[in-house]
Amino acid sequence: MTLLTGPEATLPADWYYDPAHYDRELNAVWYRDWVCVGRHEEIAEPGDYIVAEIGTQRVIVTRDSQGAPKAFHNTCRHRGSALCQTVRGHFPNGRIVCPYHTWTYSLDGDLIATPARLEVGDFRFRDFSLYDVHVDSWGGFLFVNFADVPLTSLRESLGTEADVLDDWPLETLVSAHQEKKSLACNWKVFWENYCECYHCPRLHPELCRVVPLYRKGVLSHADLPDWRPQDDQDDGRPTVAPGLSTWTIDGRSTLPAIEGLDERHRADGMAFASFTASMFVVAHPDYVRSVRMQPLGPEGVQLTIDWLLPPGVREAHADSFGRILGLAQRVIEQDSRACELNQQGLKSIRHRHGVLVPQERTVWEFHEWLRAKLVGSDEAARN
Repeated sequence: MTLLTGPEATLPADWYYDPAHYDRELNAVWYRDWVCVGRHEEIAEPGDYIVAEIGTQRVIVTRDSQGAPKAFHNTCRHRGSALCQTVRGHFPNGRIVCPYHTWTYSLDGDLIATPARLEVGDFRFRDFSLYDVHVDSWGGFLFVNFADVPLTSLRESLGTEADVLDDWPLETLVSAHQEKKSLACNWKVFWENYCECYHCPRLHPELCRVVPLYRKGVLSHADLPDWRPQDDQDDGRPTVAPGLSTWTIDGRSTLPAIEGLDERHRADGMAFASFTASMFVVAHPDYVRSVRMQPLGPEGVQLTIDWLLPPGVREAHADSFGRILGLAQRVIEQDSRACELNQQGLKSIRHRHGVLVPQERTVWEFHEWLRAKLVGSDEAARN
């Protein structure tokens, strides 16, 4: 693992608030990549639906009569009316009905009825199916992709990060608790905050008690100049403090351990998987937490946080379930204040860009990732 060897400039400050650049990022990232929009249990039955908002786009995610996930733009083919008026619900009788002129579609998106339309001229129903959107799932998470042809499959896009969570039965877990939080900052500010722990000693005292390495302001032992691996399996990953087991305020939990985890996963107490830029997942021996991001404009982002458990665990442990919420809630609140302060300071007419210190290597990697996305999108637009 290589630290930054000298000061590196951050992204230009106006990239965090300029509307034109925000549109450029929507086209380069959010409208070209696989974006997580929910969990499979949110559309448990055929006809159940959720509506996700990504930039200016609204997408319906549902299940067809065979239970396969389907996704469509929330737009009627007649004159463009929104089809769904709520963010979740159920399509009665397996029909998607426009609230304006009652054009009716199947759960496969096929136009099947146009009530009261005068039969004049050659009107072919097959020419007016809903605008479909690519949809796929992994680990119980639902992803959409707006590209005409995605650059990669979902699994290819997730890469080796997904392998980190192979031992957790993500597909069978369910959301036991969900919270949404809107932040007054650009989406990149929040992702950068996630990418580094330089801020941890000052902002997260409770977290640093559970994960002592974070007191040093680094994410990994490998970020420390004098670190040497203890064996071939030692990659420097952080662990909870000796005697602790998970992320709670006191580092302990009375929930049952998730089945199938090996001794290392139980001892580490934590495992991170990052899926730039729409989601990261933190897995513990007793629960899993996912954080999804949704850009709300140049200076806004919404977080959706799910605490995932095996079915029935919350109900069986109702008295102690709340213990797994507290630490993450506190960390998110602390990060939220910091990110909003960060956003407020970026508009100084003197501030063209910031500077990264050695342990902010992962922030630099994120910046390089974004620059490459923008270049690729610009080249595609020219061609």
